[in-house]
Amino acid sequence: MLIPNKLKPFFDNPLTHNIFEGGRGGGKTRTVATLIIEIMNEAPLNVICGREIQKSLKESSFLVLKQEIYRLGYGSRFNIIESQGVIESHTGGRAVFIGLQQHTVDSIKSYENFHWAWIEEAQSVSKGSLETLIPTLRTDGWFRAGGHDFPLRMFLYTMNPYTWDDPINLVLPDSRNDTRRITINHSDNPWFPEALETERLEAKATMSADEYLRIWEGIPFDNAENAIITRTQASAAMSRKVSTEGGTVTGADIARFGDDATVFVKRKGLQVVDMKIMYKKDTQTVASLLADFSEGGRIVIDDTGVGGGVTDRLVALGANVVPVNFGGKPSNKKKYPDIISEMWFNLADMIGTIGLQDDKELLAELSSRHYKYTADEKRKVESKEDYKSRTGRHSPDRGDAVILCYYNKPNVSLVF
Repeated sequence: MLIPNKLKPFFDNPLTHNIFEGGRGGGKTRTVATLIIEIMNEAPLNVICGREIQKSLKESSFLVLKQEIYRLGYGSRFNIIESQGVIESHTGGRAVFIGLQQHTVDSIKSYENFHWAWIEEAQSVSKGSLETLIPTLRTDGWFRAGGHDFPLRMFLYTMNPYTWDDPINLVLPDSRNDTRRITINHSDNPWFPEALETERLEAKATMSADEYLRIWEGIPFDNAENAIITRTQASAAMSRKVSTEGGTVTGADIARFGDDATVFVKRKGLQVVDMKIMYKKDTQTVASLLADFSEGGRIVIDDTGVGGGVTDRLVALGANVVPVNFGGKPSNKKKYPDIISEMWFNLADMIGTIGLQDDKELLAELSSRHYKYTADEKRKVESKEDYKSRTGRHSPDRGDAVILCYYNKPNVSLVF
């Protein structure tokens, strides 16, 4: 089957919980529907197709699966029983369509012999519905179909996020080892239709920036009241081109463990010109790559934890490196309790004058980092742990690399 490249990591290594999120036109629904029909055509797979509220079959994915059956030429291999809301395959598989809100812990037990669940509009599913559904599927093991290995117990979620506090983010945060989140948008869909592109451009011209970004780019509404940088500010910086006159500065956020990313962000003058993202690299390799990436300019590095090893190697290589410990003391102790808070607000103060790369993940990270006031009225950025718990997202590594890139450490001039 043809799939967008962005979704290939799922097919290479499907996990128990697979969240496909993004705006309109990314191909999420069509890809999942095709997958389910192709697998049911080969194996006796039982699938729950659910959403939070389903008052009629018209509100379900029934029509999408029906269309896929005929598009693939499998009409003779499936029994489509519209009166019962069931699709049966010649292999013995079944797809049923339910509203999750109507089920209790006891009533959902009738689906214990099912294998997969596809949850549409997952941003609208309640925490209670998720916690009722997830324990229902209990079949262990793997099987092979369509040239890929799949778990017998698997959940597929398609969604266009609404807010960072959508219940699915709290129930299935990125920190879970059995959960993968893939963002896919219209720009990732090689079959994005021309008619939809016309509609997208019209929406971009007529909608508010927040509405457009949520509906078409899959970036949730932010809470501007608690955000250090608003989405409007970050988006404007990504549309702005400023002077590249002056020296080169690279901010480097070094991954500490697991799925965190090591991120390099390079600017010339006040304009970001390049960004590099990598995973699971040792400190020696990171230091060598960072030295090359910086082109001899100043490197401002997160020196906390394993970042210290990268700093030491950069010093040995003769690089112009400025180490910053995120847990260190701020220069302005009256306003901030720690240096990372000072750095985030430093970027907020500069956001109207700088130019950033147009990167939707960076936009999400910059506009979703919150702060609070301490007992002595200092502005404190939320910790990475609190950020991940609140949003259900991974560590904001790109955002941290950007604040390092623009940080003006006392007695060191970084704004050339």
